[in-house]
Amino acid sequence: MSTNRSIAIILLIIFSAGLTPIAIRYTQAEGVPSLVILFIRLWLITFALFPIVWIRYREELLAMTLRQWAFSLIAGFWLAMNLFMLFLSLEYTSVLVSSVLRRTTPAWIVLPEIFLFGVIFSRKFWLSLVMTIIGVVLVGFGGLTAIEAGSNPLLGAGMASFGAICFGIYLLIGRRLNNRIPPLVYSFVVFLSAGIVTTFFVGITATPVTGYSTAGYLWVIGVTILAQVLGHIPINIALQQFTATAMAIVLQIGVVLSAVFALFLFGEIPSLLQVVGSVLVIFGVTITTIEQTQHNRKRVAEKQKA
Repeated sequence: MSTNRSIAIILLIIFSAGLTPIAIRYTQAEGVPSLVILFIRLWLITFALFPIVWIRYREELLAMTLRQWAFSLIAGFWLAMNLFMLFLSLEYTSVLVSSVLRRTTPAWIVLPEIFLFGVIFSRKFWLSLVMTIIGVVLVGFGGLTAIEAGSNPLLGAGMASFGAICFGIYLLIGRRLNNRIPPLVYSFVVFLSAGIVTTFFVGITATPVTGYSTAGYLWVIGVTILAQVLGHIPINIALQQFTATAMAIVLQIGVVLSAVFALFLFGEIPSLLQVVGSVLVIFGVTITTIEQTQHNRKRVAEKQKA
């Protein structure tokens, strides 16, 4: 993957991470339950990907081993759990607090990635990780005193934090499989699995999926495009070049974008701690992106020499 393409994909992911929570808020405001948003979103992208995967990657799909199918389906379960926590946390706390705590993923997966995959991180990378975590902590604590922190910020924060762990597991599995399976094939199987999990919860809770406003369904389509097409699929592609921890750090910048949009759209005024934390997050993400891009450039140069 070229450097320009890597940067373009990262910018796309950042854009998605920043706008998705805002689109979710508008969808919920139309009275569409979180489970219904997830249900429609996951099945829409699954059905949209199927003809593409079947026409272009049929052989790769059919050649997947039982182990690859198992890990892909497990990744879909953790993706679904991550999405559940995102939607539920937004019902109890602000966009900023939810977005920030969901992005504590680097702290949860850096050690597993070292021990499981033998990844060696540079000093610059560790610096970016520390800066990002400190920034996340500051924004999280600042959210408890912000003017608009939500109806139950502690409950929302707990859900968002658990979602971060779920997303970390999803990234680790994706990091392992994306170099062996085409990203679109992996994305299709993961979304299919997550859709099945969501359908199960819709069924046991007897949540109706029809009867909502036209605007609500249009917002669901918007969430699908932002989150799945511009977000999760590019993430799966980027995991071929970026470590899972690096990808988790890069996603932190979406927190800052979410905060800016939430300020103007919802009046969620950030506290001083949140502003300072956001600045640290920006620096941390910048260092990580530069470090990973330089590493990939050196790796490509070494392959060309060989």
